[in-house]
Amino acid sequence: MEGMNLAKLEAVVEKMLSNLQDIKRENAALQVQVEAKNTKISELELKINALTSNQDEVSSRVTSLLSSIEDWEKTLEGSDGEKNDAHVGREEREESRGGGLFSLGE
Repeated sequence: MEGMNLAKLEAVVEKMLSNLQDIKRENAALQVQVEAKNTKISELELKINALTSNQDEVSSRVTSLLSSIEDWEKTLEGSDGEKNDAHVGREEREESRGGGLFSLGE
């Protein structure tokens, strides 16, 4: 009887040790996956930061260009508030083409 109980105990212990080894292998594989994901996250964060910086720069440059265009248009107006001949000519050309530089085809 004791021999049977001991054999069962040995089988249970061997199964537990086998399960423990399987769990350790699975844990190691998951650790590798976590590290790979962390690396990918870091790379994507850097890319997001670079793109955000680039977007901010482009936005700033576009704003500056629009401001320059507005200033240029103001210089084309006469001192009495009427548009000078060059400005009127530009408007006529724009109307014949269907709108100005930033026209949305209205």
